[in-house]
Amino acid sequence: MEQARYHKGVCRDVVTRMSWTYRRAAGAMLITSLTTTAAFIATATSPLAQVKSFGVFSALVIIVDYLFVISWFPAMLVWYHNRFENKASCCAKLCCCSPKP
Repeated sequence: MEQARYHKGVCRDVVTRMSWTYRRAAGAMLITSLTTTAAFIATATSPLAQVKSFGVFSALVIIVDYLFVISWFPAMLVWYHNRFENKASCCAKLCCCSPKP
């Protein structure tokens, strides 16, 4: 999201900025989440019940975390943008998406 401010045309509004950000990041997050999930599911072949249950539980946590990152995190970024980033302050003047006086 911060990298978007350095690309021309991306920082027009929050929708364009979030769209650009998630097009770049969603694929990488999916691949890393799938490979981590697969590694934890591989522990299901362990003869030790504790290791097996830890692996299955961890795989489910990674899947849920990915779903939260794809759905809730962008919603919270937009909320933050609308609620705090557009306020008049010394820090808001540095953001290219803040309204110009």
